[in-house]
Amino acid sequence: MRLARLLAIAAAGCCGAAAQFGIPRAPDVVLSGEFRTPLPEARVLAGLDAYYQEQVGRKLDAVLPEIAPHIRYEAWHDMWVYFAAEGGQLTVTMKRPTEAATEVLAKGWMLQMAGRAADDPEVRFQELPPMRYAEGDIYGSRRELVKVLEDRGEFRLVPTWQHAGLMVSVSRLARVVLAPAGTRGIHHFTAGAETLEAARRLAADVSRLRGEACVCAAYSEAGELEADLHRQALDKSVDMNSAAPAGLVLLEVDPKHIEDSLRLDPANQKRLAAAAGWYGVKYRIEAPYAAVTIRWSALDGYVRGSGAFTAQRVLGTAPAANVKPEGAGKLLEQRIRLQALKPGAYRIAIEGETASGAKVAIDERDFWFDGQFFDEL
Repeated sequence: MRLARLLAIAAAGCCGAAAQFGIPRAPDVVLSGEFRTPLPEARVLAGLDAYYQEQVGRKLDAVLPEIAPHIRYEAWHDMWVYFAAEGGQLTVTMKRPTEAATEVLAKGWMLQMAGRAADDPEVRFQELPPMRYAEGDIYGSRRELVKVLEDRGEFRLVPTWQHAGLMVSVSRLARVVLAPAGTRGIHHFTAGAETLEAARRLAADVSRLRGEACVCAAYSEAGELEADLHRQALDKSVDMNSAAPAGLVLLEVDPKHIEDSLRLDPANQKRLAAAAGWYGVKYRIEAPYAAVTIRWSALDGYVRGSGAFTAQRVLGTAPAANVKPEGAGKLLEQRIRLQALKPGAYRIAIEGETASGAKVAIDERDFWFDGQFFDEL
């Protein structure tokens, strides 16, 4: 996910993807692991609950949420898990898209799950045809993703700490993954399905995230510049090894040293100084307004999960006069200078004022800022 954040991706259209979708390399197989146990489903889930609390400090429903009766999605390792009881036996089937290089690792994850779910069962592995993928870029978040896919009926939003957003199908191997792309609030999406045609159809649906007024994205100019310097350092460390004489590998090339050197460059120091304290919002309105005001607030004491907080503090407002909706495929943008924001939760609200002076609440979104990027809560 961090690597996805560092990609420099050209801005896409208004909550829509480009007309042409990139086709990344598909994983080599869908790895299926199956075991049988006389234990009931509730006992198996109890064993997995203890396992997840030990390994990742999270309860069962946060790691292996139910997406349909007897079907769950494992958010830690990104795999579907099916439960089928018949003849006094419970069959548990795990399915995960897997590249050849990580197949052994994926088998290890399935063996660990099986060992904690039941009494050391035999796991039968099978290689199934790979999933196919289409991808693109959007100004949108989990909320918009749910809106565009909820009509399909088969997709469920999966709580995840691994991705910016994840929706999976309950009836087939299909999913949509969101990842921050690090360029003015863009999210990169990857739509996966059992065939390339199905993946492209799914990607086309996601690309139709458009139309409604929204706080579509927030960004930190300094955070994105920091991420860009980090990416440059990683690229340079790889280039140094690739340029070495045949047979010589420079194992001691440390990207951090390269990044420190980039920061000392006078031009980069000037860019960092200019970006400090500047934040921005990408937004959309559906009607013209005599004025639009964007209000930034801190949510003190915010608790992730429950959404509770102790106080809301207004940090600043960014006004604009005579604002009109942009054409299709475009978003409005408003910058604001604030004291450096600490990691935490922030609320961004947009209010419009009509020609008659009436106030209109347009949209309001909560974001988590990690010091570089904003992810919608």
